[in-house]
Amino acid sequence: MNFILECLDENYYYLVKKDKKLFEKDSKYQKIEIFENEKFGRVLRLDKSFQTSENDEYMYHEPIVHVPLITHPKPEKILIIGGGDGGSLKQTLKHKIVKRADMVEIDEEVVEVSKKYLSKINEKCFKDKRANLIIGDGIKYLKNTKEKYDVIILDLTDPGSISLFLYTNKFYDLVKSKLNKGGVVSLHTETPFMVDEVHIRIIKTLMKSFKIVRPFYNYVTTYGTVMGFACCSDKYDAKKTCEKEVERTIKERKITNLKMLNGETFVSMLVVPKYIQENIKNKKIKIITEKTKIKDYDELDKLTSKIENLFSKS
Repeated sequence: MNFILECLDENYYYLVKKDKKLFEKDSKYQKIEIFENEKFGRVLRLDKSFQTSENDEYMYHEPIVHVPLITHPKPEKILIIGGGDGGSLKQTLKHKIVKRADMVEIDEEVVEVSKKYLSKINEKCFKDKRANLIIGDGIKYLKNTKEKYDVIILDLTDPGSISLFLYTNKFYDLVKSKLNKGGVVSLHTETPFMVDEVHIRIIKTLMKSFKIVRPFYNYVTTYGTVMGFACCSDKYDAKKTCEKEVERTIKERKITNLKMLNGETFVSMLVVPKYIQENIKNKKIKIITEKTKIKDYDELDKLTSKIENLFSKS
């Protein structure tokens, strides 16, 4: 089959044509695949899930990075956890005000493969003097480091059973403890329609740790749906950042080569749909703790294999 199946739900899946396989290997942590597609360019896939592509990576990386960095008035020291493809790091370093960007990635092979095959996405950002790549476990790093940051970007995997702790109130409290006063945290919060309850649970969990939690949204073509994000702080409110302020910050920090984000799109992404506002108020939807069980993602591999078999027989 010359198509790659992406399964988001038993009721929703789609196919992306694989024109040419460039790389495939099981690392210590996951299966890594890179293939070419005429529309998307080079595509990165980890454990049967699309991560990013050359031609639409900005739809994910620009929101998750620039919303928090523009919200913070002086983001000089940044921490990125995850993001082995380098897209978040590249966008971070576009802010000339940034003096240092630490990036903690557990899988060194993802970084090396991305350097080789996805240079259009990371644009040699790993060679920037301000970039400091740390290969290791993000949780252990947070527990052991004495460093404090102005902005922390969580560019993480989905909340399956293995990675569930990364979405708990305990983890968010740990992240908060590594922020400077007035620090800002940004992360993706899953898709609000496909896994609506998971999305709301993440938002509610963040509200237990931060005084200000602003959900925001953007469609990401590779993911086949709208992706949710959140910008969190005890001091700075992304929602209060106006269009003119965003444009002024972009100009002052000499941020270039943006494909999507400007003052208008910044403000528009922070508009929360009515049904999500109502779900956030729903007291029946609980926060995520270490005892929470989220089956959605653990079942996707089995479901993907099942549907692939159906296609191969048809």
